[in-house]
Amino acid sequence: MIRLLVCVGPRCDAEGRGRALLADAQAALGEAFPQALADGRLKISTRDCLRHCTRDPVVRLEPSGEAFAGPDRETLLREIGAALRE
Repeated sequence: MIRLLVCVGPRCDAEGRGRALLADAQAALGEAFPQALADGRLKISTRDCLRHCTRDPVVRLEPSGEAFAGPDRETLLREIGAALRE
């Protein structure tokens, strides 16, 4: 299973940016990988802090542990698509 963790802690969610990233990720992944979400191979979760603080919201892919600061939609789709194919 691939899990996308979106940080919604105080720094990442400053001005609602973490939750905006979460909403965008949910929409993008729902369109691109509906079956993976439906069958549980892909999950989206939030955390209060991922301890990778930057000025941008942070996400982490599990089980790889790879973290991305302020990823755009294309980056998320590419990285999750690759992880699902592994």
